[in-house]
Parts: sequence; structure tokens; C-alpha cells
Amino acid sequence: MKKQVSLTALALATALTATAAHADDIKVSGKVFFDYATHTATGTPDETGANVGRTYLTFKKKIDNVWSANVTIDSAYDGTIKKNNNVFLKKAQLTGKFSDTVAVKLGMIGTPWIGYQDKLNKHRFIAKSFVDTHKMASSADAGVGVFGNVDMFSYDIVSINGGGYGNTKTTEKTDIEARFGVKPIDGLTVDLGYRSGYLGKYVATVTEDKNTLTQLLVTYGQKGDLSYRVGFNAISNKVDDELLNTSKTIKGTELWAWVRSGDFGGYFRNETTDYDISGSAKEKRNVVSLDYHAAKGVTLSLVFDKTTAVGGSTTTKEKSTTGLFTQFKF
Repeated sequence: MKKQVSLTALALATALTATAAHADDIKVSGKVFFDYATHTATGTPDETGANVGRTYLTFKKKIDNVWSANVTIDSAYDGTIKKNNNVFLKKAQLTGKFSDTVAVKLGMIGTPWIGYQDKLNKHRFIAKSFVDTHKMASSADAGVGVFGNVDMFSYDIVSINGGGYGNTKTTEKTDIEARFGVKPIDGLTVDLGYRSGYLGKYVATVTEDKNTLTQLLVTYGQKGDLSYRVGFNAISNKVDDELLNTSKTIKGTELWAWVRSGDFGGYFRNETTDYDISGSAKEKRNVVSLDYHAAKGVTLSLVFDKTTAVGGSTTTKEKSTTGLFTQFKF
């Protein structure tokens, strides 16, 4: 933890120093997720209160016509430390864009899938995507990558340590993650995601669980007086225990939609999870929100979020959240 905070402090100090010296070419932005909600779960007392879900502070610097840098500081609640708001390094990415077709990235880099889907979904401040919720992947990790666009096609391929920005320790094997996309007509996106590796946990003869994640995401939307987007994501994550020679495949689906007209809008999400455990039930989750866009970069949402058969439980095991969720950006 001390090492992580030291890296954060160094990155922040460097960024602030650069800002003071070159304020005209450093772009600084921020984003905060906040909610005041009631949480219920089977077998535990109800909880009500305020929560600062995430706070991001981003510094972007264009070095020349090819190279640019992005440093993002993040904070979130962490009950394992004395001061529970843990500040850490989320991204420290150097990008070299040689053309629209070929660009490279290295450092603590953004991964191909989660951030991309969050931009389409627009409601990350309410709920993480399926693979993010189930810790099948991370939105940033230490590694290298190549990405670009060719006409209607796009690609993003990375080689990463696998443990995500919370655990960048090197192991004996690295992970591969990729996204291949196509936009055949205006408003339509079709993306195939692939990920293979050990999530930064590979230890020979001790832990050799190989995860093979595939996803297909199809969305359609338009911008105008009535803006909207509808998305469907099918997920399959096969986990092979290479020591015991056993495997299971966790499968899931996401159906979501958002709409906005003027200052008002709404969001809906339906999610199912099959844990591939004998005798288990399918976990089901439904999220509904009414959104008010109070100002540019400011969204306030009344949210109801309920999950049944939590973890595949065949008994009555439920959890829900009801309250006010907000996102403000600057």
C-alpha cells in the first residue's frame, strides 16, 4: 500500500509541476460518483448512508504530433485500511499515434473492453458492467498494446500482467485481451471481445486457473432531440483448473437501454448469470433509473437496483439498493 501511495504522490506531484510550468498545454479533468442510498441484503441489517463511489483526477499532455501522456489518479472506499478513502494510480499511459490505423500504448494502460462499453452505456456511476462486476477483467493494467481504425473497423489488442491496476505484480505468464469492432451503419456497433490468461494469479504447481473470456456486444443508438442507445452483451468465461484438470463456464447476458430528451432521461438494465454450479439457480439483476441532467456534466438519478438468487443461491437470497446516485464532471 505504501508503495502504491508513493507512486500516486509522485505521479500527482509531477503532473501538478507540469501544470504550473505549462498550463496552456496540460488538460486537467475530474469525475466524481456519489450516492445516498439504502442497501438491503438477506441475513444482514439494512444500511443507509452516503458513499463517494469513485473520484478521478486526470492529467493529459500532448507531447508532439505523435506522442501524448495520460495520468489518472483514482480513489475509492477500502475498508482494509485505517483511512478508508484509498488513493491510487489508475492510469499512467504513454500513447504514440502514428496514424488512425496504428497507435501504440504502454505503461498503466486502458484495456480494450470495459472503458469502451462504459462510454456506450453512459451509466457507470450507477452500475459496473458485467465483467467488471464479476472481476473477469479490469479497466486498466500494466502492459503494452496496439490499437486503431480501418474504415468501419476498429481493433484494440494488449498484453498485460493480468491483475489489473490494483495488482501490477509480474508473474510467470501474462494475459492477452482484445476487442474487434465494426460500425456497418450509422448508430450500429458490433464488437467481439476476447481475453485469455490467469488474472495475475499464476503460480506454477499452486494456482493455474486459466480464464478464457469471450463477449459479443451489439448496440444501436442515435443522437438528437431524443437520444438513445440499446445494447445487448453475451458473455462466456471458461475457467480451466490446469492442476485438477477440471473446468467450468460462467455465462451471462446484459440487456440495457438509456434514453434522454432535454434534461430528463432514464436507464434500464437486465442481467442474468449462470455460475455453472450443479444445483444452482440463475442470478438475476434489474436496474432502473430516472435521470435528471441538471447541468453540463452533472447527472442526478433515482435508482432501484435488485439482484435475486445472489451467487446462484437456490434459497431466497436477495440484495437491493434504492437511492439517489449522482455523477459530476469538470
